[in-house]
Amino acid sequence: MKFIHCSDLHLDSKMNELSSEKRKTRREEILRTFENLCSFAKNEGVKAVIIAGDMFDTAKVSEKTAKRVLFAMENANPVDFLYIAGNHDEESFINKTENLPQNLKIFGDAWTTFCYDNVRICGAKINSLNAPFIYDTLSLPKDTFNIVTLHGQVAGYKSTDNAEIISIPLFKDKNIDYLALGHIHSYATGIIDARGKYAYPGTLDGRGFDELGEKGFILIDVEGARADYSFVEFSSREIFEHNFNVEGYDNYIEAREKLIEQLKVKYDSKSLIKVVLLGAHKPDFEIDKEGLSERLNQLFFFAKVYDKTELKIEIEDYIHDKTVRGEFVRAVWESKLSAEQKRKVVLTGLSALKGEEI
Repeated sequence: MKFIHCSDLHLDSKMNELSSEKRKTRREEILRTFENLCSFAKNEGVKAVIIAGDMFDTAKVSEKTAKRVLFAMENANPVDFLYIAGNHDEESFINKTENLPQNLKIFGDAWTTFCYDNVRICGAKINSLNAPFIYDTLSLPKDTFNIVTLHGQVAGYKSTDNAEIISIPLFKDKNIDYLALGHIHSYATGIIDARGKYAYPGTLDGRGFDELGEKGFILIDVEGARADYSFVEFSSREIFEHNFNVEGYDNYIEAREKLIEQLKVKYDSKSLIKVVLLGAHKPDFEIDKEGLSERLNQLFFFAKVYDKTELKIEIEDYIHDKTVRGEFVRAVWESKLSAEQKRKVVLTGLSALKGEEI
């Protein structure tokens, strides 16, 4: 018997880093990924799709997205969709709509259970009111395969959003076979006790540079008292981070062409790429971050350049320089400014002396 565990789709996400046209493209692609998931579930004979929160990015969802989500679910019948609200979509239209598809079932604030032969899927929306007793009120039989669904942050995982904390030790010896979690946007697993494990599937389709790598869902195949788990890559595009060290190149043009060569060999033109420039260079290296970004965006779906390089000043090069440039660099280097401040002042000053825009 097959089940799918997914979470954090964040449909209708703003994705402000992208241009207006590419935002529209990505929103459509991510929505289509969910529609494809529904079709996959139906074709593969999946019993139920567990959506562990944050199906939408905000409570406000466009009418187009709402209609397509509900139609995709209804069209996947007899697959059930078991949905728990997350911290982003807890007041979404699904919680307010009366005419929902019969195969869409919603977990509330108290433990709710849906049964599929010997499999029990139990879930609750954890909040500040029920958190103190949510663990004590969970009761699961020993002789069934038990899946528990929650949206929140396991203590120890880094997160930037406010979410309820989930304590894994408090679920020990509760007869849990699989704890289906949502909130963390990367695939991660861990152990509850001798019987059970927990997992985050990560987001279904990446949106930004904090969602790198393969994205998809977890396929759970239950047979009797045991199950096989597999991560299924399902995203429409992949997001990468590429570090490039500028040291060892005589000039910026040479380094730029080598970087572009590396990127074209390693990544598909559909990719979103975060390029991080590293290393130290002399002032005359003159990195053109904006120009590089523009060129990369002609080669890939989206690219953004982050300049993390350091300025390498060898004061010996300026000791005998009688020009204004030499006087300026020596004055800055002998000042009480911090190393980072010296770097910024020297770069700005040298650009100004060349007549460049600052």
